[in-house]
This record gives sequence, structure tokens and C-alpha cells, in this order.
Amino acid sequence: MEKQVTVNVAGLERKMKDLAEAQAVTNQRLQGVDRNLQGIDKNLQSVKTDVGKISKELIELRAAFEKMENNQKLQRALTELVRVRQELETKYGDYKVIRDTMLGVLQATDLALVKKTTISRVSEELMLSTPKYWLAPCLVAVSAWIGNDRDLAERAIAEAVRRDEERTALTMALICRRNNRVQTCYEWLSIYFSHQNPANFSAATFTYIDAYVNGVFGPDERHLCDDYISRWLNEIKGSRSMFEEEQENLWKEKCHQYQNSISKKYPELMSCVEEYDNIDSYVGRIDSVGRIVKDFDNIMNAPVSQEKLKREIDEKLITLISGYDYEEQPLREEEEYYKAVRRYQGDEEKAKREIAKAKAMRQEEVLDLVERMTKVIDNKEPALPSEKKTAVSFLRNYINKGFNTYITEKKAAFPEKITISVNGWKGTTTDGNNCEELCREYDSYMESCQAEEIVRVQSKTPAKWTMATIVTAIMTVILFASAGIAGLIGLAGTAFCGYNILRAKKDIVGKLQEIDQRYTMETTKGRQTINECVSQWKDARNVVDQFVGAPVKTLVA
Repeated sequence: MEKQVTVNVAGLERKMKDLAEAQAVTNQRLQGVDRNLQGIDKNLQSVKTDVGKISKELIELRAAFEKMENNQKLQRALTELVRVRQELETKYGDYKVIRDTMLGVLQATDLALVKKTTISRVSEELMLSTPKYWLAPCLVAVSAWIGNDRDLAERAIAEAVRRDEERTALTMALICRRNNRVQTCYEWLSIYFSHQNPANFSAATFTYIDAYVNGVFGPDERHLCDDYISRWLNEIKGSRSMFEEEQENLWKEKCHQYQNSISKKYPELMSCVEEYDNIDSYVGRIDSVGRIVKDFDNIMNAPVSQEKLKREIDEKLITLISGYDYEEQPLREEEEYYKAVRRYQGDEEKAKREIAKAKAMRQEEVLDLVERMTKVIDNKEPALPSEKKTAVSFLRNYINKGFNTYITEKKAAFPEKITISVNGWKGTTTDGNNCEELCREYDSYMESCQAEEIVRVQSKTPAKWTMATIVTAIMTVILFASAGIAGLIGLAGTAFCGYNILRAKKDIVGKLQEIDQRYTMETTKGRQTINECVSQWKDARNVVDQFVGAPVKTLVA
């Protein structure tokens, strides 16, 4: 009897209806969430737009603020510039008048266009207005000389020396040179030199040394300046215990810059001779001698224009007279700074960088006298031909010593004989006269190598294939006797082994031919290499023999 199953359809329909209503509510809520998300996205877009506007406004505000700040700095700089210039005019305005007057007096004496009384009156008035400035009594002294007032000139000079002995001495030396007062000129130049520090020697001072050496100041019969130059050099020597060695090594290394490798000239020596490095070191130096000598001869034989040197010295005098006094310097630096701020429209950082850069460019490198002369010779800064010549003349002993060391230090390492290495063969020669013997030795070596290689190739005769052929042949006979079909298979195997024997023998013949061709070519090429090595070795020896046999060369006479 079957059991009846009753399904409560009404309850199931209610649950489906409830589920549908719940899903509808959920969909409504999801739609609400979606609308909210869309609203949030719009708000975010609006915020982004607002942020962009605010950012742009902030940038514009910052730019406006910086502009306003720079305008304030600019106004302050302009105000300070006026103040500094007023202070300069108040404190040092007469200094500028004196500088301009001194230059005017020097020009007037050249042209003879101004009365002596006018020059004297103007000079004395300026002297009264500048009780500290060193150039004022110099102006009075020059005026007194023009007016033949010896007593006033001496008193004015004494006062100028008291105020600034170094600058007064240099100014008077340069003025005396313009007026051909040789003895007085050297006395002043000697005083100026006495103030110089050989450990910190300026380029300007070396210019005066150069002018002195080349006779711009006239003949130094009493050798006043020679003594100072010798003293400076001795001071520098005494300050460093290894000075002589340092100079020798310095000029040796400078000569070394002229050396080139001889590899292009002697390629076979480089690739096949074991002693090549020692050959290259010495012959390369000998090869560079001509270039070194030429450069130093050009320096020492360069024409010297006294007129050009005189113009150079006169420009130095103008620079010296026109230069600001030490007392003015702080205010002058302030003036330059505020002028830079004005140029950059109030940007103080840019102004500071420009001032620092300009100051660094004006800052002269601290060098002693020997270093200064070395730099002049080295072309590390612009120099007159006469300055190079003067520097070389003072350093000639060190230059010659370094040059001689450069040439001779590798002489002992130059080989008496060479070892030629070609394809594993090595042979030696002293003068290259045994070249043919070396070639025969090389031929024998190559023949021996070839014979060894032939033996190795021939030893690879296919014994395994020979044995296999014998075995398969025997098996074939047996198989033919017992089963004809199997014998056919054995016959095929025997034929295959025989084929491999013939192919292997053919390969050996081909290898032997290749070996013969290769050794023939390498033997010929090797003989050529040996001949080239010997020829280049003879040439290198000849270069050395000629150089050693020639009179000893003095680089700077």
C-alpha cells in the first residue's frame, strides 16, 4: 500500500513571496547606495575642482608674496645703496679725486699740457683733505719732482712710505721707470721686493720680475733685485727637505707627458718579443726628446718685445693707482652686493651667488714662487712669452735634472738581447745577425710539431670498426650456414662496418692534408714574423746607439 505525501503549497508560496519582497527591498537599497555613490563621486569631482582652484590660487598667492617680498628687498637694497654711496662719498670721495688726479698728472707730464704751479697747488690741497691715504703724499712727491722741489719731494715720499711702504715703493718704482730714473727705480723696486713672501707669490709680482729680467727697468748694475730672487729661491728650498727631489720628479713627469708608445712603429716587437716593455720605455723616451727640445727651444728663442712689456707695466701702474684703498673695501663690497640685488630685482639669493662667484674668480691661487713659475711654463694660465722664458731661466737646473733622469732611468733596463716567441717557439738574438739560424730553428720546431700532430691523427685509426667488421663477417658465415635470412642481416652489418672504416680513413687523409697546409702557412708566416722582429730590433738598437753616441743634450742652456 503506497504512502501518500502531502505538500504544503500555500506555505511555500508565502515564503517565495516573502523572498521576492525582501529582494525588492534589497534592490531598492542597492539603488539608493548607487545614487549615494554617484553623489559622492560628484562631490569628489567638485572637491578636486575646488582643490585645483585653491592650489592655483595658492601658487599665485605665493608668487605674489615672493614678488612683494622681493620688491621690499629691492626697495631696501636701493635705500642701502644710496646710503653706502653717500658714505663712500663722505669718507672716501677725496680718495677718488686723488686717484683721478694722479692719473691726470702722469698723463699731463707725458703731454706737457699743464703748468707746474697748477699741479703743485692741486696736489697740496688734496694732501690736506686726506690725512691717511697713502697715495696723497705720492701725488705731492710727483708734483714736487715736476716743480724741482727736492726737499718737498723727499718729505712727501717719507710720509707716503710711513703710510704704506709696499704700495708706495711699487708706485714710485713704476713712475721712475716711466721717467728713466734707473737707479732710483731699482732702489724702490728693491724695497717692494723686500715685502714679498716667496711662499705666496702673486702673478702681478712675477710680471715685475719678468720685466726686470728683460731690462724694462734698465740695467741692474748693483744687482739689487738679483739678490732678492736668489734669497726667495733659497727660502723655498730651505722650507722643504725634499725640494730637490720634488723638482726632479716634477720635471721628469712633465717630460713623461711627451712620451708615446713605439707600438705603431714596431708592431712585431710588441706582439712577439718578451722584452718589449723595456724596449718601449727607453726608445719611447728617446723618441720624445725631439718634441721636448723643440718646445723648450721655442720658449727660450721666443722674441721679447720690450715695448709690449712696458705697456704691460704701465697698465699695472694704472691698476695700482686706480685701485680702492683697504679702508674702502668693506663699503665697496656692500655697494657691489646691493647693486647685484638691484640687478636681480630683489632676489638676494641670486645676488649672493653672483657675488660669491665673482669673489672666487678674483681670488688668486696661493702658490710659491717656484710653483708660480711652473704654472707659467705649463700654460695653466695666460702668460707672455717673456714670462715663460724668465720662468725657464730660473728653473733651468731643475728642468735639466728632471730631463736627464727621464732619459736615463730606463737605460739600464734596455735589453742586450731579445727573446722572440712565435707559435710556442722561442729564440734569442743579440744583434739580429743570426736571423737565418733562428728561422731554421723555427722550421725544425714546426716540423716536429707537425710530426707529433700527424702521429696523433694517425693513431685514431678506426680499430673498433675493423674489429666489428671481423666479428660481423664471422657471424654472417655462421648465420648463412644456419639460417639464410639472418645471414643477410649479418652481411648488411659487415658492409656497414666496412663503410665506416673507409669513411674514417678518408677523414684522416683530409686531416693530414689540412695539417700540411696549415703548417706550411704558419711556417711561412712565422719566418716572416721572425724577420720583422729582427729588422725592428736592429732599428731600435740603432736608435739607442745613435742617441747614446751623440753628445749629451742639455735641454735648457
